[in-house]
Amino acid sequence: QQSIPQLWLEDEVKVKNATCNYPVEYLGYTEVFESRGVVVCEKAIRALKSQTRRRCKKAVIHISGDAIRVVDEINKVLLVDQTLEKVSFCAPDRNLNEGFAYICRDASTKRWLCHGFLAIKDSGDRISHALGTAFAVCLERKVNREKLLAS
Repeated sequence: QQSIPQLWLEDEVKVKNATCNYPVEYLGYTEVFESRGVVVCEKAIRALKSQTRRRCKKAVIHISGDAIRVVDEINKVLLVDQTLEKVSFCAPDRNLNEGFAYICRDASTKRWLCHGFLAIKDSGDRISHALGTAFAVCLERKVNREKLLAS
């Protein structure tokens, strides 16, 4: 059994190589009225879980320095294709080990949406850490692009 930090280091390499993915249950998304906050994410996960009419979709979340993509496990349909630069916040659920969520700005409506997930084999902490790595990669690329444009 590998230690958690070792797995997280491997995840960081996979994010940088755009090969990082995890099996999840995609709970869907709900509108939120703040662009950040752990409590905002936790409330969204609770609300999404309580909507029994909306069945969770077994999916795979793909995380890279460019985007978050969620693909339906059964029919391979792309459920979410989220540009990382539009994501404002991400957090694991402190009350639910497998829960995690991220908040983003919807491009067309300009509303804040919170997408909720339940990790199937991993913890919400681990997937949130991978997303944190993706944000760092995204920011590094943006800084490098701006340096190139400035020179």
